[in-house]
Amino acid sequence: MKIPLALALVLAWIVCGFTVEPCHAQQHRAVRLGNPSTRFAPPLKTSQDLRNLFSNEKLRPDIESILKQVNWQGNVDDLYKAAATAEIREHKIPVGTRMPFMSARKNGQPVALVDVLWAGDKPADAYAFDFRSKGRRYQCITPKACSNFYLEDLGPERLTIALTKTLPPEVNMCEPFEMSVTVRNTSSQALTNVRVTDNLPDGWQTTTGKKTLDLAAGDLKPGEGMQFKVQLTASSPGHYENRARVSTAEGANAEALAATRVQAPALEMVCTAPPQAQVRRPFNVCLSLKNTGTVAERKATLLLSIPRGVTVVNTTAGGAVSENNVSWEVQDLAPGTIREVCASLMATEPGQLRFASKAQGLCALATETACETKLVGVAGILLEVVDLEDPVQVGDNVTYEIRVVNQGSAPLANIKLSCEVPEQQEFVSGEGATQVSASGRSIAMSTLPLLEPRNTVSWRVVVKAIAPGDVRFKTDLRSDEFAVPIQEFEATQQY
Repeated sequence: MKIPLALALVLAWIVCGFTVEPCHAQQHRAVRLGNPSTRFAPPLKTSQDLRNLFSNEKLRPDIESILKQVNWQGNVDDLYKAAATAEIREHKIPVGTRMPFMSARKNGQPVALVDVLWAGDKPADAYAFDFRSKGRRYQCITPKACSNFYLEDLGPERLTIALTKTLPPEVNMCEPFEMSVTVRNTSSQALTNVRVTDNLPDGWQTTTGKKTLDLAAGDLKPGEGMQFKVQLTASSPGHYENRARVSTAEGANAEALAATRVQAPALEMVCTAPPQAQVRRPFNVCLSLKNTGTVAERKATLLLSIPRGVTVVNTTAGGAVSENNVSWEVQDLAPGTIREVCASLMATEPGQLRFASKAQGLCALATETACETKLVGVAGILLEVVDLEDPVQVGDNVTYEIRVVNQGSAPLANIKLSCEVPEQQEFVSGEGATQVSASGRSIAMSTLPLLEPRNTVSWRVVVKAIAPGDVRFKTDLRSDEFAVPIQEFEATQQY
């Protein structure tokens, strides 16, 4: 309602003990506060006094009368609710502040003074709180000295929407994990076409294979919300941050950030084998598997390839033998844990053997390694000396056949043969695998560089019986593999 200028000037003099001077039409200039006869309510000492003022059932009709006089368009219940629950803060009314209106009393009746200028000699102490009503924002300011409240219109309410996003602090790369996204309308009016979008980090996807999220929350009433729960997987470990965004048809929007650490098992394997082993004797090849990751590997499969010519004698527990490999399964390999498996093997041929191996987890990436063993044979030699004629008449020749057999599994190197002719005989001739030469009663065969396993070489030496007797034809054999010469004596009866 409109107040006549004359009445407004009179009221300006009396409300709150103001000393007022008319600056221009409809305006009041206040220079002092605190007149008991014109104050709206008793002075305020604490913020609770302010809450009590607005919750006082006896004062509420006067409060509503003030608001009606200034044609306030808000909902008074919003004011009461904010006065009871909102944060109340200390406030200073600066000198020179123009207040749109101020509550007061005249003859005990509530009166609203319009357009009041605070012209005191210092800022006035007051309490203040904020609230919203019918789409607009307000600040309620009440001087402590006189409880003469007034409302400042702060403009249209800014439409807001809240978005929260949660991820577990740590997740396992081997298992799906849940992400929760919650959107809530924090405005005082409905929001429409509410949508949440999320571009997932590289390597992430939903359990249905999607790499981006487009979640429709529809229309949300004030205070209404909606929660989405999404099952995700990650393909590699590491620290990840993920941001989601919400938008509305009315322009309200928000973002939310969540972070997690993706943990994973990691396999490291070592293959060990003896540097050298003998053929036809068992030797062990072992695989040592370690989880160097941060979570357990539920199951890992170890595979040891078996080279050609090698047979499996036995394995540690759980080993499964096939034609070309041995496999094991290791269950629940915790971080930092080491498991070892071994196979006992045997080979029949010398040579260099390479044992390739591989470990693959249900979750952990595969790892490969290898180790080698040199298979060496065992030297074995047979020396045979046989006289082809026995007994022998003096004057006749006798032939000695000399055979060298490599019975072992390793080559024989630098074979040297020598013979000693008894006094009752004399050298006639010699031939064989290498050249034969004689000097007096000593016979020497040239060196044979190499004799492979299971191979045989031979020589024949012809001598003449020159005297009767039971004679012995001596043969010595030397090779790199034997430190002591091998000797053979062949007996011949001469008459």
